[in-house]
Amino acid sequence: MRITSVVKDEESNCIVYRIQVDDSYSFSVSEDDYFKFSLYEKEELTEEEISNIKNAADFMQAKSRAWKFISFKFRTEKEVRLKLEKEGFNEDIIQNVLDELKADGYINDRLYVRKYLHDRGKLNPKSKRRLIQELKARGIKKELILEGLEELKIDNILVAEGLVRKKFKDYDFTKKRVERQVYRYLQYRGFNDEEIRTVLRKLVP
Repeated sequence: MRITSVVKDEESNCIVYRIQVDDSYSFSVSEDDYFKFSLYEKEELTEEEISNIKNAADFMQAKSRAWKFISFKFRTEKEVRLKLEKEGFNEDIIQNVLDELKADGYINDRLYVRKYLHDRGKLNPKSKRRLIQELKARGIKKELILEGLEELKIDNILVAEGLVRKKFKDYDFTKKRVERQVYRYLQYRGFNDEEIRTVLRKLVP
């Protein structure tokens, strides 16, 4: 298969070479891949060579998209996977990108759990039950979540009591109306009936 045209595109942030094979557009490569595969000196390519070049180009593009995605905030493996799937990359390319990013420590679900629990504890405390739900929704394995919860020694009663004392600082907890407000407030944050009753008993003099 004959290379019939090579167009250097410098309009974007990086240089891209658009390759035509047998007078039809075939693929685009970065400048690094253009020289890596010695396309500057080739006149013909086999189907296998074209497939290998396309795969390498797709991998670099997927890795670049993943890098941009994780540069703004810490992400889970599932979040990066969904992002790349949405971008249209195939499963093999996505898995290779994830494997490399995990090997280099840029995706680390165990560390993500610890950071998430620490930040939630300081900024927006919730019950262990709700934290488990939130982390599972982000694709974290349950054993990693439980490991993080055990490490931080989160006590649901203390967390709930702290939330109520802050939210209802000047309220009279002997009033049924206030009790119902507290109940709804804690239920929404994932605390169960027994935990809420325990907190209310501690708050009523």
